[in-house]
Amino acid sequence: MIKAGFAALALAAVAPSQAQSTAPEPFRFQFPAGYLGRLGGTEGVVDFGGEVTKVNAFGVRAFPLPTVQDLRVVLVKHNKYWEYNISTRIKDTTLLAGIVNNGDAAAGIAKLEVTHDPFKGIQYGASIQQSQLASRDSSARFNVGYASSAWQDRIRILNLVAFSLDSVTTTETRDEQSVAITRATATPYTFSQVNGGYGEPIGQQFNWRLDSTARLYTFPLNDKAQWSLDVTPSLEYRPVAGVTLNLSHLERFAGGEVALPSLNLVRHEESNATITYRIPGTPEFGLGALRVRGTRNWTSDYTYLRNDVLLNIKALPFLIGPSIGYQWGPAKDGSASQMLYALVVMGK
Repeated sequence: MIKAGFAALALAAVAPSQAQSTAPEPFRFQFPAGYLGRLGGTEGVVDFGGEVTKVNAFGVRAFPLPTVQDLRVVLVKHNKYWEYNISTRIKDTTLLAGIVNNGDAAAGIAKLEVTHDPFKGIQYGASIQQSQLASRDSSARFNVGYASSAWQDRIRILNLVAFSLDSVTTTETRDEQSVAITRATATPYTFSQVNGGYGEPIGQQFNWRLDSTARLYTFPLNDKAQWSLDVTPSLEYRPVAGVTLNLSHLERFAGGEVALPSLNLVRHEESNATITYRIPGTPEFGLGALRVRGTRNWTSDYTYLRNDVLLNIKALPFLIGPSIGYQWGPAKDGSASQMLYALVVMGK
């Protein structure tokens, strides 16, 4: 009887815990690990052009879906078309499918792309797209190559062999009637690129850096080639705690010709300056930073000045806020200048 009593007590003690463990839990949606960190790359799009009452484009780019795999979506409404696509990065491979930006054209560009581009090792890529650019109705490009590095990975050397197949539709007159003729043009080419940079701190307040990129396209069947060289010096200055001044300048030199217009690079000069003041502290909701950005495009005679007010929301891993600026130079509506409006983010 004593053994039976202990057995009954044991069963009575175990039964409630078993009943609790087998009871179904209510459904609770949970974001995947690290999801909030992905939001830092999201870009809000609000393009008013020269008039506040006329929105040229609005939407969002690089918005992460709440999935285990990092999937990014783009959804932007332009005046004449929708821009929408989805992309992801799996190890060293980028996948993209959808309609991509085509500026102020009548339609977007339908594109499907696969690119495998680790820092070192075998490289390959393929893309198929339908385009309104340069009278090319559609194109398919394929490339394969290899990348290596030197000087403790400060310099990357890339060499690709590529092939482009373009379908172009033109109108011809035959027997006094207009006839649409589609022709396919095959263009093999090679691409070589060497890029790298080096920088050093100067005391506690300064950092300098010099980056450069050299490129070479060759088109053996078209007897064409183009070289280009980018040189970008930059300087970072921190005069007091919370204040950072960044200065940079790009000089691009180019020469020669390309057989594919979308690969063409020309002479370019641009200077950039940014001053940022980060407000100390981490409130539940409050002012996180003030930022002023200036850009001078010497080649196209543009000057941009943007003022950003970034809010610190404790639940978000980034700062977010409105940006109001001004552009001096040829505007979309034909005027000499225009206002600039945007929604911007910055890492905490």
